[in-house]
Amino acid sequence: MTLAFTRHPDAKRYELRPRGAAAVHVRRGAPDGHPLPEGCKPRFTLAADAAGASPLAVVVRRDGGLLAVLTPEHEQLAALRLPPRKKRWRPAYEIHLPDGAVLHGREGTVPSLLLCLVLLPFVVLYLVALALTDSPADATTAPLRTAWKRPGEPFSRAPLTESVRGRFRARDDKLDYRVAYAQAVAKYWER
Repeated sequence: MTLAFTRHPDAKRYELRPRGAAAVHVRRGAPDGHPLPEGCKPRFTLAADAAGASPLAVVVRRDGGLLAVLTPEHEQLAALRLPPRKKRWRPAYEIHLPDGAVLHGREGTVPSLLLCLVLLPFVVLYLVALALTDSPADATTAPLRTAWKRPGEPFSRAPLTESVRGRFRARDDKLDYRVAYAQAVAKYWER
């Protein structure tokens, strides 16, 4: 089965909204009264309620810069490695699963890069039209999607994908939904 959800960053709160299920609330830090293992710095908590009383997972920074996704009982679900901040061309994301498997995700799959090349003339025309009409333009980005796959399996189905519009799809037979939620937040969360 596939879990589909979207990110909804707001000025007051940050949510992940799975299709057909209750929203998952994202809070900074660890829940109150929830001790963390030694050497862990809390980053954010994924919770079923807005107050954060029933956490689904806590994401902490461990030594070495990895983000660890922990259950409320401190069992590690996965480790996330984010690209360096200054990496601009096709940043690479990694999900290290407990069984030793590693999922690599790069922005810009081959079909999305080809689509970008096909749409490039239209984007240039759009930008010229904006310049001639003095309309403000928000930051424009290339229409790229990200797919997290195992190395050496370029044509296999990805356990986690992000569409151009920011919709994530996670195959629950290949990836724990809490790890998918944590990767979706960590990709865009302030570092």
